[in-house]
Amino acid sequence: MSERIEEHAGARIARIRKQRGLTQQGLAMRAHVSKSLLSKVECGQKPASPGLVAACARALGVSASDLLGQPYAEELRRDRMDALIQPIREGLENWDIALDWETAPRPASLIWADVQRALEQRRQAQYTGMVHDLPVLIDESVQAVHSSTGEEQRLAYECLAETFRCVFTVAWKLGFLDLATVALDRLAWTAPRADEPGLAAMHSFLRAQTTLSSGRYDVGLRVVDRALRDLDGQESRRPAGIEAMRGMLHLRAATIAGRMKDRDHADARLAEARALARATGELPDFGVTWGPVNVGVHAVAIASEADDFGRAIELAANVRIPRGWTRSRAGHHWMDLGRAHAWASRPEQALDCLNQARRIAPQQTRYHPTVRETVLALRRQEQTRSSSLAQYAEWVGI
Repeated sequence: MSERIEEHAGARIARIRKQRGLTQQGLAMRAHVSKSLLSKVECGQKPASPGLVAACARALGVSASDLLGQPYAEELRRDRMDALIQPIREGLENWDIALDWETAPRPASLIWADVQRALEQRRQAQYTGMVHDLPVLIDESVQAVHSSTGEEQRLAYECLAETFRCVFTVAWKLGFLDLATVALDRLAWTAPRADEPGLAAMHSFLRAQTTLSSGRYDVGLRVVDRALRDLDGQESRRPAGIEAMRGMLHLRAATIAGRMKDRDHADARLAEARALARATGELPDFGVTWGPVNVGVHAVAIASEADDFGRAIELAANVRIPRGWTRSRAGHHWMDLGRAHAWASRPEQALDCLNQARRIAPQQTRYHPTVRETVLALRRQEQTRSSSLAQYAEWVGI
């Protein structure tokens, strides 16, 4: 289907709906949304929430990325990210076959150090360097698995699992959902062999994330709850990390409940996460950003996605992001808050938030559909041309 850079998600929904020969009423019935809301979204009077995009994508038989315009090919070429994706696709072809290498792979402990660097780049939204290294890490980890035994082999499997997790993140962020799905399957195969329950929980956490795009929220909640049950009584080499993963699973459930418009369920899950966070404090284990701040950030995001923009802005007033906090999560917070301000008719505050997101995590911000949708909304709302907004739109690729 043709790509139109200036299109907002609502306009794409309308275009593809017409290609399918559906009326607004027909699509509204299939997507289980109101015709009034759909009409306002299509003409840009209301935001296309992630939940509505997922529902319409499912009803139209396309992916959420199709309705969001991802991946953003021109910007990927400009940043030379497109040339780095194909080697990752090729790297994912092997996850279980030993190759005929002339030299032995490095010890797993040395590979692990590079994997830890990739995980930190992931947390700080520094994707270019991370993506460049991932194909080599996959091949070397596979070789290490086949050339070692015992704890050395187990650690090699853990290296491989965390590498697949990094592939999932960058593929998901850039809109390559097919590549993200393959990475998730590879993680499902590898995590049990790493003999670390936290990695199995991470797989469930990411699997539940994919249901946000497909709209299968019932599956997502069941995946989360099964993972929480599986963690009970498990022994781990990183017990604090297990508590972090337990909290992250509750946050994922809260997000899913928010998409389902079940505010009571979302608030209950947030309360579970908040109680855990008070007990653990800030924890970086398993490469996640866990603690009281992240619970607060999720509360803002859930309110914004539910189009309760006043509540999102109110909740954000109590969020204090500490110096040195994870850039990917901090950047996402400012994107969510920018969206809330934009649709609350506070354009100056919205642009301030988007600039904060750009300063903190530029690559993530440049490629995120929330930013594009917010910028397009601000451009439709502006009564006099703003040079600052025009410059920002050009940077994003609009």
